[in-house]
Amino acid sequence: MAVSRRILFGAVLGAVLSAHAAGAQDYPSKPVRVVVPFPPGGGTDLYARELSQALAQRLGQPFVVENKPGASATIGTELVAKAAPDGYTILVTSNSLVTAPALNRKLRFDPVKDLAPVTLGADQPIALAVAPAVKGGSLGEVLADIKANPGKYNYVTAGVGSPQHLTTEHLRSLTGIDAVHVPLQGQGPMITELISGRSQIGFLVFSSAKPYFDNGQLRSVGIAGPKRTDVAPGQATLAEGGIKDFAVQWWLGVLAPAGTPEPIVQKLNREIVAIGSEPAFRSKLAAAGIDVIGSSSAEFAKAIKDDLALWTSIVDKNGIEAK
Repeated sequence: MAVSRRILFGAVLGAVLSAHAAGAQDYPSKPVRVVVPFPPGGGTDLYARELSQALAQRLGQPFVVENKPGASATIGTELVAKAAPDGYTILVTSNSLVTAPALNRKLRFDPVKDLAPVTLGADQPIALAVAPAVKGGSLGEVLADIKANPGKYNYVTAGVGSPQHLTTEHLRSLTGIDAVHVPLQGQGPMITELISGRSQIGFLVFSSAKPYFDNGQLRSVGIAGPKRTDVAPGQATLAEGGIKDFAVQWWLGVLAPAGTPEPIVQKLNREIVAIGSEPAFRSKLAAAGIDVIGSSSAEFAKAIKDDLALWTSIVDKNGIEAK
């Protein structure tokens, strides 16, 4: 009897595994919904649309982008977290996936438990921008000037709890600089504020700020990422400039609902990583300031957990509350 049960269990398990494998081979057999939790036009939306077009060409089914913005990107994210785990609803998002839960512990989804990482697909390099009033050319000289004038200089962000705010608080915690927070609405007003001289430092997406670096209205003293990138030519990292262990990525990633069959997750991963290796795809996104990366699903899962821990600690240490 025991042998018969083992044989039956083995047959059932084999059938389930075969069905999963067959499902991955046939996937996708209908259009795939690609949810972007931001309005059209930003870096995440651009990446999602370029990626969706490439996936449709490779896999023979439409990948249809749907913008579901609102509540710091949590509306669209929750939609995917609660969708059927069949591979036909996926999420393309930014590191708001980890900053939002760090700020709001009462969300109705868990970014680790309710979503299956597919790949960390790209990064938007960010620069520490400095207004001309700040003395010094190097990062060390700029930090020395700010430290010598506690409370005199302002740092500008896209709002309380924004990635710019959390990134600057991380910088402050590592360097001990004392500056006054000026929250605004978006990067455009931040650039205007810095050029005017009313505020003196702020983190900006490099590609958007590059014209102002080139014409001398602003200076970049380094990029925040873990390594140099062709998207920000000639820019050293802040870690290279002397801020030990400082490495922040405003990444773009692809996820599916938790429970999506692993063969489907891995098929998506293989296809997206392959697309990311194509020179034409990389070039088009580089022109928009997006550095294509591509990672394994396991690497992306680790990045999510590490970043969630980092931003949670920054929020808690500084008593930041989303508004």
